[in-house]
Order: sequence, then structure tokens, then C-alpha cells
Amino acid sequence: MHFFWTVCVLSLFPITVWYFISFKRMSSLLESKYPEKWEVLGKVGFINNNSLSNSNKVIRFLLKEEYRELNDGDLNKTVLVNPNWTLLLENSQTLQVTDRY
Repeated sequence: MHFFWTVCVLSLFPITVWYFISFKRMSSLLESKYPEKWEVLGKVGFINNNSLSNSNKVIRFLLKEEYRELNDGDLNKTVLVNPNWTLLLENSQTLQVTDRY
């Protein structure tokens, strides 16, 4: 069991680092090139203004692919969102948990 958790942590660590780097790049691009959009998203950062409502705005911005409306190649390269994630999220919200076996 210990081996399983070690493998999980080691495999998730690079993904987490990649996420933080990508988020920082996206936030910097929005702040410098599109300040009005960055303000609408709540000026979200790692620590500053990182509330649940601001995080939800950013997640919706990504999943609805609103960044494509800005027609910025750099931003499109930074924001790598798998369109199937939207389906996974929508399907997971419709699942119901029951106690029946």
C-alpha cells in the first residue's frame, strides 16, 4: 500500500508543478494584455484574491474556452484544456450516490 501512494505522489508532483507554471503564465498574460478580462476574473492569483468565487470564474473561463475569443496565440498555447474534461465534469455532477448495493 505504501508503494501505491509513493507512485501516486511521484506521478502527480510534475502535473502540479506544470499547473502552477501554466497558471502563472496565463495570469501574467491576462494581466498585461487583457487587464479588463483579468479584472472580470477577479484578479486571481496564487495567494491574492484566490477565493472560491474567483476560482470558479477562472475555471468557467477555461472550460467554456472563453480565452479563444481573445484570439491570442500565446494565451492559447498557455491554456491547454482538454475538451473532454468538460464532459467529465458535467457527467460527474449528474451522478447520484446511493447506499444501495
